[in-house]
Amino acid sequence: MPETRIHPMTMNDYPAALALWTTTPGIGLSAADEAETMRAYLLRNPGMSQCAWAGETLIGTVLAGHDGRRGYLHHLCVRDDFRGRGTGRMLIIRALEGLRAHGLEKAHAFLFSDNETGREFWKRIGWTWRTDIGVVSVTMEEALK
Repeated sequence: MPETRIHPMTMNDYPAALALWTTTPGIGLSAADEAETMRAYLLRNPGMSQCAWAGETLIGTVLAGHDGRRGYLHHLCVRDDFRGRGTGRMLIIRALEGLRAHGLEKAHAFLFSDNETGREFWKRIGWTWRTDIGVVSVTMEEALK
């Protein structure tokens, strides 16, 4: 089995990442995941998002960025056949190191509330499921009609 390599995500990783996200249950895609939007996100948050490769196979990703106060993790996923080997935890550590280097002291991860596999993973590595806050969303088109 090839050694796992983790490196900051670039647009060279994007086609493989999109394929992984598309086939991973619990990952929701939107216009924010299109190539040009992703390019802008990676430029705005340099070195924070991470990819894990085993040989020529992308086996995991995490997107990481911040608003100046808090860090945010999105699209953490590891291929089913590579889970249980610490890859998700390694991706998170690298992402958090990048966020901490920018002075951030706290991070949040987004996942669908019905993603039991994801919830169990985050709980197992010591993160807390928040029940005191929620998220509301709107598209700019809807809000600015």
